[in-house]
Amino acid sequence: MELILIRHGTTQGNLEKRFIGTLDVPLAPQGEALARQVGPTLPAVEHVYRSPLLRCRQTAQLLWPGVEQTVVDELRETDFGPFEGKNHEELKDDPLYQAWIGAPGGANFAALPVGESAQRVVERVSAGLKKVAADAGRRGFGRVGVVSHGGALMGLLAQYGRPEREYYGWMCLNCGGFRAQLEPETLLLHVTQAFPGDGGNFLK
Repeated sequence: MELILIRHGTTQGNLEKRFIGTLDVPLAPQGEALARQVGPTLPAVEHVYRSPLLRCRQTAQLLWPGVEQTVVDELRETDFGPFEGKNHEELKDDPLYQAWIGAPGGANFAALPVGESAQRVVERVSAGLKKVAADAGRRGFGRVGVVSHGGALMGLLAQYGRPEREYYGWMCLNCGGFRAQLEPETLLLHVTQAFPGDGGNFLK
């Protein structure tokens, strides 16, 4: 089974470099235009599995018009806790934020001290991938789209992507992502192509 894993289009929060995880924000006009531009360059899919958040629904509709969608709640983005909706300028005097960005090597999402831990995100999106594999296999699909979020996709691919890369090696821009062959039994994702996407910031 082949999966086309795509990060949603650009939001206003991306443009302002805000932490937008659980906030249910729409695509910015730039994000809608980007999805319309990228859509014709992606492989056709038989079905789309997506995060429940609005920005993923809009992206899926623009990338693959008319293709049926299934919501998979586990594909939603990281919960950034009290950082939600804020950017560096607004958080720079927050002691918790200062401790985080002052960690060795700089800000480390794997060690986010608030909200949802990286390990919890990996466990959640892994459960989502299992649901996708089971449903798509039962329905006999050969290629499906998966529209999710930057942090969720990084966590998923850091766990299952092959050849292996470190966490940030899987970062993708808005409407970017990867084409992968899925092993349903192991959930390993053998990546065969990268889609560049364009613009935005991986904090979505």
